[in-house]
Amino acid sequence: MKNALIFGLVLTAVAQAQGPQPPVPEAPRVYIETTYQQPSGSTIRVRSGDDLQAAFDRAKPGDTVVLEAGATFTGNFDLLPKKGKGWIYIQSSAVDQIAHSDQRTSPADASKMPKIQTSNSTSAITAQPGATNYRLVGLEITPAKGAPRVYQLVNIDFITSRVEAKLRDMVKGAAPSLVGEADFPQNITIDRCYIHGSDTQDVRQGVVANGTSIAVINSYISDIHDSTQDSQGILAYRTSGPIKIVNNFISSTTENVMFGGAGGANNPYVPADVEIRGNWLYKPLSWIPLTTGGNGKWSVKNNLEFKSMKRAIVSGNVLENDWPSAQNGTSLLLTPRVANDQGGPDTVVDDIDIESNILKNVNAGFAIAEFDEGVKDGTWKGETRRVRIANNLILLRDNGSGFRPGFSIGPTLQDVIIEHNTQQTMGGTPCYGSFYFNAIQTWRWPPAQSYAQNLWVLDNVLCRQPSGDNGAQGTEGLVYYMGDPRPLDPRFLGNVIYVPAGDTPHPFPRKNTLPTKIAYADPATGNYQLTSPKWTQTSDGKMAGVDMVALQTATADAVTGNSSGKQDALPTGTAVH
Repeated sequence: MKNALIFGLVLTAVAQAQGPQPPVPEAPRVYIETTYQQPSGSTIRVRSGDDLQAAFDRAKPGDTVVLEAGATFTGNFDLLPKKGKGWIYIQSSAVDQIAHSDQRTSPADASKMPKIQTSNSTSAITAQPGATNYRLVGLEITPAKGAPRVYQLVNIDFITSRVEAKLRDMVKGAAPSLVGEADFPQNITIDRCYIHGSDTQDVRQGVVANGTSIAVINSYISDIHDSTQDSQGILAYRTSGPIKIVNNFISSTTENVMFGGAGGANNPYVPADVEIRGNWLYKPLSWIPLTTGGNGKWSVKNNLEFKSMKRAIVSGNVLENDWPSAQNGTSLLLTPRVANDQGGPDTVVDDIDIESNILKNVNAGFAIAEFDEGVKDGTWKGETRRVRIANNLILLRDNGSGFRPGFSIGPTLQDVIIEHNTQQTMGGTPCYGSFYFNAIQTWRWPPAQSYAQNLWVLDNVLCRQPSGDNGAQGTEGLVYYMGDPRPLDPRFLGNVIYVPAGDTPHPFPRKNTLPTKIAYADPATGNYQLTSPKWTQTSDGKMAGVDMVALQTATADAVTGNSSGKQDALPTGTAVH
């Protein structure tokens, strides 16, 4: 016992000597391999007028079900469990004429696709509990003209009509934890599919991805909106992952992609090992009059939101257009949510690496919360830990309104590093704020503890001086907002902080600069490499702000969808599921 105590004191002394350390998120433990490899078994051809469900039922692992391009199949079709280890491919007869296997499809390919449509509220395609090893390739999936609200166009979940009777016999609220993971759909890949609603129809979700090893790649998901509830292009909340979302166009009103936020107070699952790369998460500006004012029929919130998540990489995406509607128009949220049955007791937002993305024409950039402030019982459930946000370009709307900072920092947030990001308004006008630190409303000023702990803000180009509740600025404000643990200097360093005309510059820790003029290489072409001031008094000696070469390389194909074989370029040494 004495030796253990001495060893513990030594470790404590070493840690104190080293000072505070930046957080390092754990990377995904597994990645999903999605290389197209058509099975060598039998081919089952389905022509217009044939029984599509009968073909699905007949297919064995290793078979390919080929649907006639241009044919329409109306119904609610099930992917069922099969005995055997091979894959079943379900694909268009003209698959060779649509986008190549490493390219994104688009509505232009629809004429070469078979159309699978639902004429009622039930999903067009449902992966039933235990369904395993299915790949959908080159399919158009949509509501039939005149169909009522569709809840999910593609539903991958272990809680479906086939298990509802079983669940009704279970204790209310405990059902998800009583269903084994063997019941999950597993190894379902959606590849080069066109999944969409229409201007006049309600679709609540494009894809519900509540399974294990679920991949959505090279696909086009659009017109996902609902006039009565929130809607998502892709939603996952009752799964432990892994999940892969790579090289897609995704357009939805409320959230383009969301993890967590549902499943009940006893939901035991936290989506994990998630890869989100090379996507274009887009909201059409034509939706603004339909989502704002007293006549707004749909609600806009965010481009990407994590309400429950661990071990995720978010890289090379373009998140475009977000405006005040049902919320203030923040593009990317990390906000653990458990209140109102949004999540279970294990809900966290941990180990998230967000690097080399463009947030374009958004009302606000990032919002990061440590806990769910909606919990009313006196406990702070959930947490956010070990988040890295690096080399992202945040282009704020010039005509933004309301609360719209580049970063909104929640009270008691811990273990986050924000480095080499650039904030700028689209037209170069002064922004509302770069960092805004939120307090718990019952706290007195000055606070007994800093608002955030072990927060690192390094080498960024900030569009205004940081501030927060109670309005403190400069070094004095930062001590209140992010002063723990001491010292502050190594954790707020290397930043270029723009001071527009009319603002009073405040003193900040050393190796930060406050210019009244700032210049970039070529904003007209999207090149926001900092050229003036040439600030390299940074933590790594590199120019402050984004590295445009790395950013352009990562996002080069996010809008075009020409992934050039990058979708399966997995990190060396990682496991593949």
